[in-house]
Amino acid sequence: MVEVALMDPSKTTDNKLRWQAVVEGVNFKLYVPKWRVPRPWPTRILVRISDVPAGAQVRDQAATAASSNSLERPICGIVERVHEHTQTVRFAPQGDPRDWEMGEPYIPYSLLASPSVQAVRIEVEWDRSAGTWFDEG
Repeated sequence: MVEVALMDPSKTTDNKLRWQAVVEGVNFKLYVPKWRVPRPWPTRILVRISDVPAGAQVRDQAATAASSNSLERPICGIVERVHEHTQTVRFAPQGDPRDWEMGEPYIPYSLLASPSVQAVRIEVEWDRSAGTWFDEG
C-alpha cells in the first residue's frame, strides 16, 4: 500500500474538484464529484493505493454509499486499468459512471506495485488538518 497526500485543490469544474501532487516528477491528479465532498471542502486529501488480488469480489459502490450517507466517510473503490501513457496509467472506477465517487485517475507508475497491475483499490480520506477550501455554494 502507498499513501500520498494530495493538495492544492487548484481546479474546479462544473461537477468536480481536483487535488494534485507531484510524485517523483509526475503529476498525480484526482478528481472527485462535488456532490461527494464534505463541506467546507478540505484543502488536503490522503489517497491510499493498494493491490487488488486477481479475481477478488468487489462490493458495489452504490450499495456502500447507501449504507452510510455521511459525506465525511472515506471514499473506497476499485479502479481498473484503461490505458497506458508514458508516465501514468489511466484507471476507471467500476460500475455505472453516474454512481462513481471519484473520477478516472491517472496514476504514476511509481505508485503501482507493478507496471502491469490491472486493478487497484483507492481510498480517499479527508484531511482537514491543512485547512479548508471555501466552496462556491
